[in-house]
Amino acid sequence: MPLEYVLLLLTVLVGGTAATSYQDCGSQAEVLEFEMTNCDLPPCVVERPSTYNVNITFIPGSTSSELETVILASIGGETFPWPGPDGCTLLEGDQCPLEAGKQYKYRAVMEVLDEYPAISVMVTWKLRDENDVEHFCGMVPILLV
Repeated sequence: MPLEYVLLLLTVLVGGTAATSYQDCGSQAEVLEFEMTNCDLPPCVVERPSTYNVNITFIPGSTSSELETVILASIGGETFPWPGPDGCTLLEGDQCPLEAGKQYKYRAVMEVLDEYPAISVMVTWKLRDENDVEHFCGMVPILLV
């Protein structure tokens, strides 16, 4: 097993209660859960075409009025932005502004198109506010099949 996967598993086992194992890349909120459809341990096998859910439950440490979804795909050492849905509209109850210390549930539905290539990719998923605070930052290896 490659060292990066061993480190990823250790990070999750030591520090998280997530339903899907991921590597935290600087979350400033308390992350209670990260879950991706049909994936407990990476790499997450994602079939084309399909629809996948990404659920994140978190408690921000700071107040903010806006929340954006930032998705980055790293392929062969190059990083590309992946179009992401708006952040506030994906919170249960459309709950922006965020209040420090309050629990929020973020739920995104992602379409995986048939025209996407069958490749291995490292996906970085971020929930970032207007002050560049990354309330959630998680990395997950994905295998598109």
